[in-house]
Amino acid sequence: ELAGLVTKKMYGNTVYMDPIEVAAEYAYLLKIEKKCDLVICLSHLGYRYRSKKVCDHVLAKKSKNIDLIIGGHTHTFLNEPLHYKNSDDKEILICQVGCYGIKIGRLDYFFKKKSAKKSVTGHTIKISNNTSQI
Repeated sequence: ELAGLVTKKMYGNTVYMDPIEVAAEYAYLLKIEKKCDLVICLSHLGYRYRSKKVCDHVLAKKSKNIDLIIGGHTHTFLNEPLHYKNSDDKEILICQVGCYGIKIGRLDYFFKKKSAKKSVTGHTIKISNNTSQI
């Protein structure tokens, strides 16, 4: 939502589209039509708001066909992926690792051949000024 955040002359004719509708369209294309095993949404909606503003939390619950949301904007420090149920009652994960490179996130997905099953582990790593500690 650029209006009010960015000067009109900076974004020109850019149109803000409903993120839930756009995500649904592309997730369907990737998961159903292209048969992708994993669909990742890179979001800059923010993790969660007190208002009804669309955020990763809302997108996760209203979505289908997305497996993982990697978010930004609110600089939320999540130490591990948060598990949600989407509108089809399937698991979807949300990750966000804060800001300024203080932490980095790592997710490992494991797929089994000839099976729709996958498992995932995730965590964050704190970055220090002394890189020998990493």
